[in-house]
Amino acid sequence: MAPIDQLASPENHPATSQNPNTYDHNPQSPIVEQPYYPHGFFKKVVAEMIATYMLVFATAGSAALAASDEHQVSKLGASIAGGLIITVMIYAVGHISGAHMNPAVTLAFAAVRHFPWKQVHLQLAF
Repeated sequence: MAPIDQLASPENHPATSQNPNTYDHNPQSPIVEQPYYPHGFFKKVVAEMIATYMLVFATAGSAALAASDEHQVSKLGASIAGGLIITVMIYAVGHISGAHMNPAVTLAFAAVRHFPWKQVHLQLAF
């Protein structure tokens, strides 16, 4: 059994070892794997999640208030609330994620190749 000092030394670390049986990342390999999710993708997903939540919350909430009592929010007010929240969310998160708050928009962009198919399932999940 090797002493602890020898096991913890940098020479025995798999990334710095000269042993060909250990994993060594070769950046010059001919096959370069591209990540499915680019840098900042989580930020885009969170922005979409917030925008979709606000859209559903404001639109459904104003519609429920309009249906329960016409004196609190009119049907016109409920319709305007939906349009305004879309406008606000486009300005708030559009520069981060593109503001695809509707899954049909994400699918349409992916169908015409303006959005990568590899990222569609996470956009649709939120």
